Amino acid sequence: MAGIFKKSEEERNIERAEREKQDEIKAKEKAHQTWLQTPLGMATQAKESGNGFFEIELEIGSSKRSVSFGTADFGKNKKSDYTGLLSQIEEIGWHLEHVGYYFMITGETSRDKFLASGQNTAVNGKTMGVYLFRNIKN
Repeated sequence: MAGIFKKSEEERNIERAEREKQDEIKAKEKAHQTWLQTPLGMATQAKESGNGFFEIELEIGSSKRSVSFGTADFGKNKKSDYTGLLSQIEEIGWHLEHVGYYFMITGETSRDKFLASGQNTAVNGKTMGVYLFRNIKN
């Protein structure tokens, strides 16, 4: 009686292959959804939707500074290069129309000066680039 409910090796292999196939489909879908959240993915999706414009903000650089007792430290600066990405967006069919930049303050530290009046202040922040692309109609 117990042998009636057991699956054959072939049946188990078929079920395993089906599970692997479903897992592969899920992994591909997850990778696609992750890609759609990248700048290139968003540009592609906007192009396919027929949008007239596509705008994206990218962090161009960041600055982390600090002040300690009596001195200011110029800290760490980070810079990014997006020329390759901007070229790829144009290859999709967008034309870079306008670029703007702004500095977004993310924090500030201040300390009293040593043996003097006033304070030393350090500002932390990010430099952001705002890129506006126009859809090139084919």
